[in-house]
Amino acid sequence: MAVDLFLHPPTGRPLPGISLVDDRAVLTALANDVGFDLVFSRQLIAHAQIGDVAVGFSTSGDSVNVLRGLEEASRRGLLTIGFCGYEGGAMAASDAVAHCLVVRSESVHRIQETQNALMLQLWSIVQHHLGERGAE
Repeated sequence: MAVDLFLHPPTGRPLPGISLVDDRAVLTALANDVGFDLVFSRQLIAHAQIGDVAVGFSTSGDSVNVLRGLEEASRRGLLTIGFCGYEGGAMAASDAVAHCLVVRSESVHRIQETQNALMLQLWSIVQHHLGERGAE
């Protein structure tokens, strides 16, 4: 999402964004030194700023590392958005997730395809609002 939509969008204007899964060295170091459950929350501690948006994806909604990241993001005042499947799992029940988009399906493929479509729609809405703001 960060690369495809924010840094190199198919349409609209680019926005700053980073993917917390892109740097294998950081992921490996954090997983080895503090545990895989904290690989996203530790990166958010280092990079997040007020006004940022944190987006987490979990097919089950129960991915502990994604949940810990969204919890840290929420503590830091970021807007949090979660994409999950099945019945939403812990992500849908979490107070740390401001907006949770649940794909109610038992099919992993259907969940992930729909998450992709939702992600593209979210990008379209963001670009629409940026365009309106630019016209003011």
